Amino acid sequence: MHTLRWSIGPFLLCALACTGKPTSLEDKAMSPVTHYLGKVTLPAGPVPQHPWAKRACKPGQLEADVLACVDGAAVTRAQFDAVQKLYPADTPPRSIVAALVDQEVLARAAGAKLWGEWLQEPIRQFMVARLLEDQMEDNLTPEKITAEDVKAAWAVKSVRHTYDHPGVYAVTDAQIICCTGDFRQCGESEEAAKCIDALEPTARALADFLAQNHPATVQEMHGRVGADPRFAKAAVVDLSFFYEPSKPYSAQKGIVLMVEPFVTAALKLQPGELTKDPVRSPFGWHVIRMNSAVAPSHKGPDDPEVLADLKKSLVPALRDKKVETLVGELGLASGVKLYLGAFDQQ
Repeated sequence: MHTLRWSIGPFLLCALACTGKPTSLEDKAMSPVTHYLGKVTLPAGPVPQHPWAKRACKPGQLEADVLACVDGAAVTRAQFDAVQKLYPADTPPRSIVAALVDQEVLARAAGAKLWGEWLQEPIRQFMVARLLEDQMEDNLTPEKITAEDVKAAWAVKSVRHTYDHPGVYAVTDAQIICCTGDFRQCGESEEAAKCIDALEPTARALADFLAQNHPATVQEMHGRVGADPRFAKAAVVDLSFFYEPSKPYSAQKGIVLMVEPFVTAALKLQPGELTKDPVRSPFGWHVIRMNSAVAPSHKGPDDPEVLADLKKSLVPALRDKKVETLVGELGLASGVKLYLGAFDQQ
């Protein structure tokens, strides 16, 4: 039996009452239970449609220890207590009950579709995995992603910018600042110019110090500058900016976070390199470390590689959506009733 490589979303926090914690469908499909399918003793419980259920219930009839009623099968407080400790401490009780209900709903559908009405508690998780695998894995593959699905994904800015973007540069700047605010005002300020001139020896000493003690990581750069009292006026900050190297500085669109001398110097660096000399800007001095550089990309969904990658990436999200729809439809058909007054009083 082949296995799945995707996981159900938060709407199925736990499809396993046995383990009580979120798992992927692969985990469930590979359960040790699958090795014992030929040796199980078929149960004959009190609920005809749910022979594995330990207790029957009647929808609309409130019972002190019944948290939900699924087509005549009770989800009890004892079941809840058995799995609650296996969840993170801040998991809402309602989410745990919802997971137990989802399990009952899916097990009922699995029994009717795959193995008949006779199931028992130890194989319930396997049945759920088989139902979802049969309905999802073969029916939703990259080849079956539609043009409309791709168009909708491309309309999402974060998705589009994965493939169509200017250069993306992440740098660390050891800066000695004399002026803040608008760079034009700083550039026209005589006071700022005098401050920058006076700090040039310190800036050159900082550049020489880092060149001789080349920081292999951003953390090392922060630590070395901060630990040396000679550079008490220097601040080390991490910055990112977009830039289209094929266009002049004046033609850059959007927000350019750094002034032109800074950008010009930064773009000459390879990842891990430092500026050899301090860079003068209207604000002060900078010693720049290039951390990462992602080259510009201007590809669209008409590019075969982009289209294939988009379709592959869309499968998990669309499967999650389809599972959520399936559980919702089965829940309505199963007559789920929740009795959660006890949690409202906590």
